[in-house]
Amino acid sequence: MQAKQTAKKNILMIKQISKYLFFCLLILLLTKCNYRTSSQERFSNILDIAIPKDAEILKDEYQDMWQDFSIVYELKLTMGQMSNLTQSVRKSGFYNPTAFVTDFVNEDMYVEKGDKRAVWARTKSGYIFQNEFGRDIYSAKIDTINRVAEFNEFHD
Repeated sequence: MQAKQTAKKNILMIKQISKYLFFCLLILLLTKCNYRTSSQERFSNILDIAIPKDAEILKDEYQDMWQDFSIVYELKLTMGQMSNLTQSVRKSGFYNPTAFVTDFVNEDMYVEKGDKRAVWARTKSGYIFQNEFGRDIYSAKIDTINRVAEFNEFHD
């Protein structure tokens, strides 16, 4: 009789431990699923430039709106970092050396690279990036005067 009670207690304890482990595993999975690529790496790859890793981050925001999201990434750069970043922009496959934007990007300014259409263009105060990647919208402004760079991603 005592053996049956001990067996029942063991089974009950195993069930409780199993539930606890299940919830711990579920929490671990949910937190790992929320991982995202760093903004620095993400924008460097998509905009075809080398963003300095050691720049001062002014803003790095991820805003989730169900299946839609936006990312805002702003940096304050040193003179050397700004020089390297602008040189990287000029080496980008999306750079259009003849494009100068005063108000907005024109259709004829875009550069095609594979299945993507985008442009890095000069402005009065630096450079601007715009794209046509379907539902993903990327934009960037590099202000060489104030040494500030702003990168945005919107997914609809």
